[in-house]
Amino acid sequence: MDGAHDMGGMHGFGRVPVESDGVFHERWEQRVWAMLRTVMGYTTIDRFRYTIEQMPPADYLASSYFERWLWALEHLAAEQGLLDGPDTPERPTRPTPVSPPVGRFRPGSRVRVRNAVTAGHTRVPRYLRLHEGDVERVACAWPNPGESAASGTYGEMEVVYTVRFAGRDLFDRDADHVVTADIGESDLEAV
Repeated sequence: MDGAHDMGGMHGFGRVPVESDGVFHERWEQRVWAMLRTVMGYTTIDRFRYTIEQMPPADYLASSYFERWLWALEHLAAEQGLLDGPDTPERPTRPTPVSPPVGRFRPGSRVRVRNAVTAGHTRVPRYLRLHEGDVERVACAWPNPGESAASGTYGEMEVVYTVRFAGRDLFDRDADHVVTADIGESDLEAV
């Protein structure tokens, strides 16, 4: 889904603060971390990310990392019926990243990222869409994140590739770095 949360490569938000004082800044953030373990037992990581993406843009931009988590956890707990009584939903079977089956691409293949505009969830950041890169490696097989986000259960496995992009192609012709991203086969096409 396109939204306020997809800020990678965007300008105008100022410097990214680098914090060296640990993960938690206040005690309540630790409690949110603990709640995550319970609620995530009944859904997928992609459903959690998708729920965060549903936060109204102004609220998202004004919230801290753990405030976003808390917002999503509240919504997921209600969605799962965890707040209504003793019945709990069925736990999804968690996949394990596995050696991938033979996919369409090999290391060195030139690929283009599809324009994954969707009303649902995608793990493809906006700044990579329609750009070309080279497959660096076949990373693993993992369930499609869009399907996992929509259903809250893990679906069919797909091949995931690590794709390498030249920074100058993504951001600025003077950029001298590379960007790598793990992208599912369904979000790539041959060039």
